[in-house]
Amino acid sequence: MKISGERLSDNQRFLLKNVLIIALGLFVNQLLQTVGSIVLARVLGDPAKFGEVNLLLQIFGMAGLFLNVGFTSALVYAFSTEAEAAVADKFRYALAGSTSSGIVIGLLLAALSPLLAHMYRLPELAEALAVGGIMLVFNSVVNVGVSSFSGNREFATQALFMVMTTVFSTLGTVIGVVVPLGRGGVLPAVSLWMGIGAAVTAALICWRAQTVHRPRWIGRLSVKEMRQMLAFGVPMWAGNIAKAFQQPFLVMVIGSGSVVAVGYLTNGMRITGFIGIVTWAFMIVTFPFVAESSKDWLECKRRGTLCIRYNNFLLYPMTLLICLFPNEINGFLFGNEYTNGDSATYIRLLALGVFFSSVSRLGGNILAGIGRTKANFWVMIAAGIGVVAVVPFIAASNPVLAVWIYTGGWAGSALFTIWFFYHEGFVLNWKEAYGEPLVPTLCLGALLEIGRYTGAWFTLFVIAGVAGLVALTLALESRKFALSRIRAFRHKH
Repeated sequence: MKISGERLSDNQRFLLKNVLIIALGLFVNQLLQTVGSIVLARVLGDPAKFGEVNLLLQIFGMAGLFLNVGFTSALVYAFSTEAEAAVADKFRYALAGSTSSGIVIGLLLAALSPLLAHMYRLPELAEALAVGGIMLVFNSVVNVGVSSFSGNREFATQALFMVMTTVFSTLGTVIGVVVPLGRGGVLPAVSLWMGIGAAVTAALICWRAQTVHRPRWIGRLSVKEMRQMLAFGVPMWAGNIAKAFQQPFLVMVIGSGSVVAVGYLTNGMRITGFIGIVTWAFMIVTFPFVAESSKDWLECKRRGTLCIRYNNFLLYPMTLLICLFPNEINGFLFGNEYTNGDSATYIRLLALGVFFSSVSRLGGNILAGIGRTKANFWVMIAAGIGVVAVVPFIAASNPVLAVWIYTGGWAGSALFTIWFFYHEGFVLNWKEAYGEPLVPTLCLGALLEIGRYTGAWFTLFVIAGVAGLVALTLALESRKFALSRIRAFRHKH
């Protein structure tokens, strides 16, 4: 198959445009969550109360991981490869399966709420979790709608509803804190308002899906086809659980020993979440982008390499900056009372964890795009083994060590992901993907480290470092594009 330089340029434009759209939406999401945390921290003025609210949010986050049972991933793949069948039937199947899972998870959370309230010695947590089960049902509907727009590559609409979900969720949290439910307290009010926000979002996304896709909402449910969707989606769903459960699990386990430590750790997650935005945006675009050419592995390799390369051009310098200046960033955002020696260690370890996880998460989505969803599952399982097996026994006495184990798990998972690429016979261009993007960041790091010792001249070194980063990145991309045109010319002649 002939791949011209012009076609490669089309791939670049598609990737950069849509990643920018999703990254903007995710950035706004992260910004809203961070601003919400800042408001909560300032309004409550009590690290213990702040930790209690964040504990509730992390429990909801943990429960939300189990929604949809893989139907959303299967729906993205269906829209990418067989759009007519997706509109005619598979949207309906995914909605029915996902909503059912939301009802089951909500009921289980309500049943477990007294036990969790007793475990954390927070009586009002029981009522809050029971009320929050309603929110999970509506979130299941929202996830199906978002997946339909992702698979159809309408990333602007997807980003809009992602932001909308966060807006209502953050507003619910703030309103619940400012206006508690009488004797019920803050936590039940937070759950109630978040549930109202989820219901409004679900109604809006169903309206939009009807306007754009016009799916068949009512009809028979084919058990056979739903099983086929589950066969594809369950490994990705289980892998996503193994991937995403770790931070909420870490917070919940550490919270059993100290809610104050939960506040420090949560702030670190908010800061490093800005790094995660980069890979998350590429993951969302990469899955349908690679799946679209799943019958042509050579083209898939080009697309997979391109996704990782551009991800690393952004991820490397962001990780470096957060690791170099953790206390400065933390103190500026949340106040000096939330900054101490442990908080800086949390931030650095979480930043490195997000960096290593990008190899596994983005690599897993590339493998899923060629239909290897089980590979995605196993690399995510590898990342969480240490967290599940060791962290519960040490978190209360040594939370810093617990975060070390979290980061180490992702480092091991990154190596396992590279092995899976070789095992599947789908080897990418590692130099272009991981090697060349490191050069501009090394230049930035060298100038920043030298600038630390120059006092008043530090600002000039920062400007020089950023300018060098941009210039080297553009130079590497210009060279790569020129070489691709030369190869295309030789291929034609």
